[in-house]
Amino acid sequence: MRLNRNIFINLSLTIFFSGIVYLLIIKKLLYPTIPPMFNEGALNIFVDWSVILSANLCQDRVDVYISNPCDFWNRAHVYGEILLNIPFIKNFLKFYYLVFPIITNFLFLYVLISFFNFKNYIEYLTILPFIISVPVLLVIERANIDNIIFLLIFLIAINKNLFSNYFFIIVATLTKFYPAVLAIIFLFKKNLKKILINFFLLILVIISILFFEIDNLKKIFENSKQFSSAPHLSFSLIGFISHLNNLQIVIKGNDFNWLKFIFIFVVLIIPLIFTIFLTVKTIFSDEKIKNLFINNDFKNRLYILSSTVLLFCYFAFSNFIYREIFFLGLIPWIINIKKLYNINSFFNFYYYALCGKFFLSTVLIYLYRNHLTLFKPVATITKHCLDFYLIFVVLMIFVSALISLIKFLIKNQVPQNV
Repeated sequence: MRLNRNIFINLSLTIFFSGIVYLLIIKKLLYPTIPPMFNEGALNIFVDWSVILSANLCQDRVDVYISNPCDFWNRAHVYGEILLNIPFIKNFLKFYYLVFPIITNFLFLYVLISFFNFKNYIEYLTILPFIISVPVLLVIERANIDNIIFLLIFLIAINKNLFSNYFFIIVATLTKFYPAVLAIIFLFKKNLKKILINFFLLILVIISILFFEIDNLKKIFENSKQFSSAPHLSFSLIGFISHLNNLQIVIKGNDFNWLKFIFIFVVLIIPLIFTIFLTVKTIFSDEKIKNLFINNDFKNRLYILSSTVLLFCYFAFSNFIYREIFFLGLIPWIINIKKLYNINSFFNFYYYALCGKFFLSTVLIYLYRNHLTLFKPVATITKHCLDFYLIFVVLMIFVSALISLIKFLIKNQVPQNV
C-alpha cells in the first residue's frame, strides 16, 4: 500500500515539475541563463539529441564525424557509432525528434524525484534547488545524452544481474566512452578473483569494440572543442585552472591579479581547512561510509557509481555543466544516512551543502549570463570554488570507502556469495 502511495506521489510531483519546466521553456524564462539555440529566428529545443538524429539521416551521404550538413549548425557527430544505428528513424521522425526526448526527460525527472524521501514534509522543499537548477534544466532543454546515461546508471545500481550490468555498461560506454568507469560496480563482488575476472572481461570486450572504431575515435577527438566546455563555466579542474590563469585583473593600468588568489583563499581554502578539521575523523571512521562498497544495496551502489563518474569527469575532462547531474545520484544514500543521525551530523551538513551548491551555482550562472560585466569574474571563480569544494568532500568519502574495501579484501580471501 505504501509502495503504491509513493509511486502516486512521485508521479504527481513529476507531472507537476514537468509542467513547470514546460512553462519555463515556452515562456522563454530559462533564457539567457541557458543559452538559447535559434535557427532562422525560431527557438530550437532538444538540440543535443537532434544532432544525433541528423547524423543518422546524413551518414549515407557524408562522413558525419567530419561534417554534418543535416544539422542546422553543421555539428559533427562526436558520439559512439552505436548512436548511428537508430532503427526506422526515417519512418518515425516525429517520434524520435519530439516524443522520445520527452519520454526520457520525464523518466529522468521521475527517477530524480523518487530519490527524495523525507519524514518531514517541509524538507521536500529542498527538491526545488535541484530541479530548478541550471544543470538539470539544461540537460532537459537540450535532451542531452547524459540524461540517458544517468538512467543507465540508475538501472545498474538497482539491478544485480551480472549480464544485464555488462550490457548497460557497454552500451553507455559506446555512446560517450567515459561511462567505462562504471565497471567499478564489480568491486561490490567483494572477492578479489571475481573482481579481477569481471574487470578483465569487460575491458577486453570494450577494447575489442573500440578497436574497430579507432578511425572514428580519432575524428571525434579532432572535434574535441564541440564537447569540451569553455573554462569559465565548465565543471572541471582543468577549466578551473585554465580560467584562473587566463583571468587578468587590471584596474587603471595596474595589475591586481593577487586579488583572485586572496578571494580563492577566503572562499575555498579556509572552508576546506575547516571542513577537513571538523569532518575527517568522521569520514574515515563512520561505519556507514566504510561500508559503502561492502554493503551491496541500491543506495550504496548508486552513490559509488555516481561519485566515480563525477570524480573521473571532473579531474579528466573539461565538461559542460550538465555533467553535474551526476551529483543527484548521491542523494538517496545521503538522505538515508541523514535520517539515522541527529540534525548536527556530518550527513545533514553534506546534504545541505549539496543543496546549496545547486542553488548558488544557478544564481551565479544567472548573474553571469545577464551581462553583469563587473560581476563575471567573481561569479565564475565562486562557481569553480563550489565545485572543487564539493568534489573534495566526495573524494574524501570515496577514498575512505575504498580503503575500507581494500582492508576487507585482504582480510577475507575466501570467496563469498554476494
